[in-house]
Amino acid sequence: MNFLINGYWKNDKSSFEGYIVREFDDALGDEPNEDGLTDDDIFYYGLSELEIKESIENAGVDEDALEFVITSYEIYKP
Repeated sequence: MNFLINGYWKNDKSSFEGYIVREFDDALGDEPNEDGLTDDDIFYYGLSELEIKESIENAGVDEDALEFVITSYEIYKP
């Protein structure tokens, strides 16, 4: 499953919107998949919906290894 996330970088608090993350570490190739995405479209691999929700709940608490904080998300729909 793919998700669109919004958030900010921990180091400088600059925000971002609409970054695509994939639930699994199954890297995409150069050819578009069924959603029309390639590896270049993916910001981050390996975040489940539960992990995304936990990141939102813990926003501002530096408990994870991510370099960014997720503030909202939605399921990616091509």
